[in-house]
Amino acid sequence: MLQKLYAIGLTFLILFSACLPASGLASTGLEQQLCNKNGIANLLPSFRDTNGHFKVPDPTENAQAFLTAQQILTILIDQAESQALNRLKPTELKKRLAKAPTRLAARWKRAEIAVRTDGRTQSCADDGPNCAAYGSDSFLNTLEPVEGLGESFYRSVNAQGEAQALVYVQPTAVPSVSRLLLAAANSAGAWIPAAYSLGPAGGEAFMIVNNCLDLAQETNGALKPSAMLVAALQWVD
Repeated sequence: MLQKLYAIGLTFLILFSACLPASGLASTGLEQQLCNKNGIANLLPSFRDTNGHFKVPDPTENAQAFLTAQQILTILIDQAESQALNRLKPTELKKRLAKAPTRLAARWKRAEIAVRTDGRTQSCADDGPNCAAYGSDSFLNTLEPVEGLGESFYRSVNAQGEAQALVYVQPTAVPSVSRLLLAAANSAGAWIPAAYSLGPAGGEAFMIVNNCLDLAQETNGALKPSAMLVAALQWVD
């Protein structure tokens, strides 16, 4: 009888362990999985295709599944940083924060859900199903480093050479994660914390997780009151 109960308990333990993310098995496992596409695909089933390869979820196909995936990934990044802050000694943390943050790549794709209101009516900011866009070029493709500030500050420059937005990249306690701040002059917009870029430590980021708040809309060079909320993932092919 005891042997039977032991076998049943062992079976449940194996099944339950298989459902746990790596962070539940090792304190540093989550950090390791956040540094590359394969790690994200292994961590979250929603970020892999039918062949098990990395794929950003498509909000035009299933808006709620996209939002859930984006929210869970954001929380797991928060968890990784919290674990690192609790684990590291002040001297170790200082060394990590002194290192360069992940660099922003030159070409990005976007997946997002964007809803707008002018104070009277609600509308979709993107033309796709579920107010969503998937696979099109990101505005981040116009970014260039601000001269003299290394790769911590970037500016978004349009075809006329106007700098319409700024992005600040900060290191975190997790080497594969950088925190991002964005301020947009053409929409009075900002990325709402927490916004993160993921990539190998000191290397080039492959994905960005962000939420955006715009409070104005540019019309003929003038800003008019408006409001838009965006939940987004941006990635490098």
